[in-house]
Amino acid sequence: MSQPPAKKSVMPDAEVSIDLDLVRELVTAQAPQWAHEAITYLATGWDNEVYRLGESLLIRLPRRQMGEDIGAKERRWLPQLAEDCGVDIGLAVFEGQPTSSYPFTFSICPYVPGISAAQLTRQARDQYADQFSNLVKAIHQPARMPEPRSEFRGCALSLVDARTREQIAGLNSSQQPAALAIWQQAVEAGEYRDAPVWLHGDPHPHNTVVDEGSSQFSVSLVDYGDLCVGDPASDLGMFWMHFTPAGISRAFENYGISIGSPTWKRARGWGLRYAMLTANLGPEDLLGIVGRETLDVLITGSKNPSK
Repeated sequence: MSQPPAKKSVMPDAEVSIDLDLVRELVTAQAPQWAHEAITYLATGWDNEVYRLGESLLIRLPRRQMGEDIGAKERRWLPQLAEDCGVDIGLAVFEGQPTSSYPFTFSICPYVPGISAAQLTRQARDQYADQFSNLVKAIHQPARMPEPRSEFRGCALSLVDARTREQIAGLNSSQQPAALAIWQQAVEAGEYRDAPVWLHGDPHPHNTVVDEGSSQFSVSLVDYGDLCVGDPASDLGMFWMHFTPAGISRAFENYGISIGSPTWKRARGWGLRYAMLTANLGPEDLLGIVGRETLDVLITGSKNPSK
C-alpha cells in the first residue's frame, strides 16, 4: 500500500549547550554521593539529553524549555500516579537545580535496562502483548482529581475532530475513505462517561523498553511527559502501534475490552491519529516506520473489525 511521502524528522534546536563536562560539574556540585560514578552519553531526545550514571542510574537534562515544563509536570503528578496505581514507574531519586552555567532543573532516575520496542518487528512485539496490556491496565486507575487534563490525549474526540479530518485529507486518496470510516465510527461511538483514569499519554513502542534477559519479555514505559487523566481508549489506541492484528486482538482480550465495542472503536480512532502523526517522520526514523506500518494495519484491516 502506498504511504504519505516520508519527510525528514527535524529535531527542535537546543536552547542550551550540554556536554559531558557540564554534566560532571552538575553531579559533582549537587550530587557528590555519585561523583565517583562513570558518566556516559546515552541519547538526545526532542526535549532532553540523557546520560548514564554508573550502572543503575541515568541523568535527564532538559535541552529546551519544553523539557523543563515536562519535568515540572512529572515531578508534580508522577508520585500521585505511582501511589494510585502501585506500578514502579521509576520516580526520580534526585532533583538538580539550575546554576549559573545551566538554567534548568534536572533529574537523576533509575536506569531501565533493555531496548526500545521500536527496534523490534511487530511479530516480535506480539510476544509482549499480554504484559503490555497488563501494564497499561494497571496504570489506568481512577484518578482522585480531574487533572491533569490534555487537549490532545484522553479527551473527547470532538476536541480533535477538525484536526483529525484535516490529517485524513492529507493522506493518499486511496487511503482516505477507509481512514474516514474509521474516524467516523470512533466519533459516533460516543464520549467516555465513566470516571477519568490515569493515562501514560504516549505509550508508543519508542517509549516502551523491553528486556529479553529472562524467559519472557520484561516491559516498562518511560517518558511520562504526556501524563494526563481521561478516556482509557486514548492509551489503548497504541495497541495498533505495537502489534500485528493478532497481537492487537490478544491485547484487547487480555485487557478486557470487546472487539467492536465503543471503547474499541474510540481506541481505533486514536490509533489512526497516532499513525498519521508519526507516518511522515523520516524514512529511517523508528517511530516513523512504526507510524507507516500502523496505517497499513488500520487501512487494510478496516473492513474487518476483528483485525
